[in-house]
Amino acid sequence: MDSVLTYLFGAASFMPHGYCLLWRPDLVALHAVSDAAIALAYFAIPIAILALARRRGDLTGDTGKVVVLFAAFIIACGLTHLAGLITLWVPAYGLQGLIKAATAIISIVAAVIIWRLVPALTRLPSISGIEAVNKQLVAEVEARQRAFDELETARNELERQVAERTAEIHEVKKLYDAATSGAQITVFAQDSDLRYTWVHNPRLGLTVEDMVGYTDTQILAEPARSLIISHKERVLETGEPETFEVEVPEGSSTSWFRVDVTPAWGDHGEPKGLVGTAIDITRSKRLEAMRSDLSRRLSATVQRFNLALRSSDILVFSQDRDLRYTWSNWSADYGGPVIGKTDADLYQEPERSGIIALKKEAMETEEVQSAEVRVHMDDEVRWFVLTAEPDFAPDGDLRGVICAAVDITERKDYEQRMRLVMRELSHRSKNLLAVVQAIARQTAQQSETVSEFLGKFGERVRALAGAQDLLVAGNWSGASLRDVVHGQLGHYTPEDQDRIIVEGPDIRLSPDAMQTLSLALHELATNAAKYGALSNEVGKVGVTWSVDADAPILDLRWTEEGGPPVTKPSRRGFGRVVIERNVARSLEADVNLDFAPDGFKASFRIPLEQIRPRVDDDRDPQPVIGG
Repeated sequence: MDSVLTYLFGAASFMPHGYCLLWRPDLVALHAVSDAAIALAYFAIPIAILALARRRGDLTGDTGKVVVLFAAFIIACGLTHLAGLITLWVPAYGLQGLIKAATAIISIVAAVIIWRLVPALTRLPSISGIEAVNKQLVAEVEARQRAFDELETARNELERQVAERTAEIHEVKKLYDAATSGAQITVFAQDSDLRYTWVHNPRLGLTVEDMVGYTDTQILAEPARSLIISHKERVLETGEPETFEVEVPEGSSTSWFRVDVTPAWGDHGEPKGLVGTAIDITRSKRLEAMRSDLSRRLSATVQRFNLALRSSDILVFSQDRDLRYTWSNWSADYGGPVIGKTDADLYQEPERSGIIALKKEAMETEEVQSAEVRVHMDDEVRWFVLTAEPDFAPDGDLRGVICAAVDITERKDYEQRMRLVMRELSHRSKNLLAVVQAIARQTAQQSETVSEFLGKFGERVRALAGAQDLLVAGNWSGASLRDVVHGQLGHYTPEDQDRIIVEGPDIRLSPDAMQTLSLALHELATNAAKYGALSNEVGKVGVTWSVDADAPILDLRWTEEGGPPVTKPSRRGFGRVVIERNVARSLEADVNLDFAPDGFKASFRIPLEQIRPRVDDDRDPQPVIGG
């Protein structure tokens, strides 16, 4: 029994093996002589057991019951030994018997209860089992310690990485702040009610405090507010990001923003808000408006430029370094499109070499070159003032030439005509001087006084001057017969213009024929005004002509009627000489004068070849490039 209790005591209290020896039977026999010492030990042991069990928490359940009963049994044994010690001095044997009886009862109760608990106690682990469990626990503790150390190392590494990432994030945030601030970008986040939850770099004079916690309805003004809200609500509804541009009032002006809105998703895949950026594009919008305005104005300028080029016969074109045409305003009048062609494709020798040499010289010298060039186009020859200027790229490299060709064909033709006119003028002037000299000589021979000479000579020179006026008006190419007749009769036309009849088809006279007929008509008109039909108030003069196409001959007739009676002059004066001899000799004409009493008549039958203008296309050679 004591052995069982000793085992239970050791197992329950986890005391050292030295304490368990206190209850072994041989130790009790050895200490029987010293009851006092045993009594003290009996009291000390249960107190230690109870204290140890309480500290270990073993005072509950079956183990607690065993510990309490074992402590009570030991205390009762201690009281028994104490009673035996007392009886050594005081003979209280009755008390000792009661105490032993109580001890016996306690022992029996403890034995009964302990035996009933034996099955449960036997299931308790043995010391070797506990040691094995302890070893296992130690191994687990060591494994957990190793795991803890590894976790600690991992935690330290993670903390280091987190610190590095935090520093990187801080640096990125600084860069982000600088970038967004300089780029005029506002970044924001809003919840599902479109209430701002975060804003970075706000614009329009607003601060973060002015926006966070507020909605667009509370911040923005119309009409921008409705447009912005409608886009954001559609993003929340569809879950699709959107980009749009909006004009927002800002004081007395407006600002343009490009807004990008993206939904922010909740845990269950539903849009819980949105994030977005608002980029200030006011400057780009204004630049775009300026660019559009400049493009419009440039287009108008180019249109006016092209119109000016078309109306001024100026060709403008550009060529690359291989003299291949890259742009031109050439029209069908100048051979049609030339883009992609070269001068070798367009021109023939000798013009081609000169034109190419001029352009190459402009590129080689990097200076403007200009010259007059003659170009054969189909069946005609055209003249141009060609100017070639080197064309440089923005980086300074030579990329070709820009040329302008001014069509001076008409000017050249005009210059040629002027040379012909000057030649003709020189010729006419010499003839005119000869005629004037002849008029002066003939007039002087038939004038009796100086005053008579001056009057007749002045009238005849004026007639000659009138013919010269018509010749100049006709660009020295001649004049119409009708104009010649009216010019010579104009000084003698009476108030009743029906007294002069001028009829006939349009006939153009050469300068020589015009001068000759002008003098003859002047003499006829002067004679009619002094002696004939125009000397009274009723006489009439008719100047008619027709063309005999079969001959071919011009039949010119002068007829007077209603004037004073006509008598044939006794001598041949200057007028008659001019009419008969000069016309007949100069124009190879058949002249007939009829001095009938009822009216003077004159007829001139002149070959058409003697009066028609001659065409002279001879031109003086000109210095040209390639020609």
